[in-house]
Amino acid sequence: MSNWVIVEVVVLWVLTWGLIPFVLAQRTKTPVAMLAWMWAILLLPVVGAVAFLLFGTERVQRKRLKLVEAFRHSVDQSHGALTEEELRSDLGQEWPELYRINHTHATQGNHVQLLPDGVAFFPRLLELIETAESHVCLQFYIWETDETGCRLRDALVAAARRGVAVRVLLDEVGSVWLRRSFFADLVAAGGKFSWFGTFAPLRGSLHLNLRHHGKLVVVDSSIALTGGMNVGDEYWKGSGRELPYRDLQVAVQGPAVLQLMQQFAQDWYFATREALTQECFYPPAPHPGQASVQLVAGGPDNDLNEVQLSVLSLLHRARERIWIITPYFVPEPPLMAALQLAAMRGVDVRIIVPGKGNYFYLTAVTRSYYEELLPHGVHIYEYQPRMLHAKVVTIDGRYAMTGSANMDIRSLRINFELNLLIAGDGIVPQFERMMEQDFKHSERVDWGKFRHRPLRQKVAEAICRPLAPLL
Repeated sequence: MSNWVIVEVVVLWVLTWGLIPFVLAQRTKTPVAMLAWMWAILLLPVVGAVAFLLFGTERVQRKRLKLVEAFRHSVDQSHGALTEEELRSDLGQEWPELYRINHTHATQGNHVQLLPDGVAFFPRLLELIETAESHVCLQFYIWETDETGCRLRDALVAAARRGVAVRVLLDEVGSVWLRRSFFADLVAAGGKFSWFGTFAPLRGSLHLNLRHHGKLVVVDSSIALTGGMNVGDEYWKGSGRELPYRDLQVAVQGPAVLQLMQQFAQDWYFATREALTQECFYPPAPHPGQASVQLVAGGPDNDLNEVQLSVLSLLHRARERIWIITPYFVPEPPLMAALQLAAMRGVDVRIIVPGKGNYFYLTAVTRSYYEELLPHGVHIYEYQPRMLHAKVVTIDGRYAMTGSANMDIRSLRINFELNLLIAGDGIVPQFERMMEQDFKHSERVDWGKFRHRPLRQKVAEAICRPLAPLL
């Protein structure tokens, strides 16, 4: 046996058995998932090991350390620090576990405006960029280089040329086809661009499975826009013969904007090591409304699934109705059980999903869960006119959660996500009126008919369902 063969055997042995303890140390994985990865590594040593390194790890430690702690302390001590009165919201008092889950206080005195589609969102965003005076901070998962993407970039270039501090942060996997050169004019004008960079092999980061799915815009720290929309024609005017996605954003003004600015600053520091601690980013907050807002910023940088726990807390509080819109429905057992129990105790549980999603396998996986919900009284609607990409949960007409997170394993456990939990100021009834219109454009799934669906559909569901953790 040659020396090279011996070396190859040793490397293969180390790669295979060296990963097993690491798999066992993944406390966030279910026993079934751990066993599946162990078998993959043992039976397909090279392929299984590489797949685990790229897709199997669900935790990444953000390298904030002392500088981030100094950043938080600086913000707390600055002129723009939130007061105790601003943090004493009705939402926080009624719901004390929210602070323990999300490690941020709910704020009061906010105004929240619903932007129900791209026609409402993109012109508002362009207007804010054109009138910005101090800074514009943008974070998206996908940025297309189409007409919408170019128009928004050009508006940012113009803002940077007149002295506005522009920062753009994109996920490296979500915007995989975009090149840094697309923002060359912005950088030349004095703006800044960065990848979030969970997948950056040259920097030793191989977390292909970890992505920042959040969408956030902060302008002059006076208004913030967040929700489910990315940047592209398919979210505004449509692409080709396809209608634009059914999506939504919210515009927030008030103390919550400072928390959203902090959230962007933490992600920006993770990506660039530039700490945005200047007072201009945290001015005194106005109080333009009566809405309470709680940030729900989940991520794989700790052992607590903030988004999933916050959703479960919402569902357990429901007494009258739970209405959900989600483009991807791939729930874990705790969420399934909460929905079943809510329907069993007489809560009106309705879920709207796309009638035809943008990925056929995700549609099959979503439908594979119908049999576990319909018999228990959960009502499922399939939205018909176009691709549904909005994400909303409303509870009893009192609370609404919206943002970037889908009702799937990736959003609830793996991705970095950004949601807002909102109450008061008459905003939740606006969400429900919007959802009532979506019900009218959806087909309700009949349990009797669904049981007799074609065999090919049942086979597709059975084949795709095991892939749910990776979708």
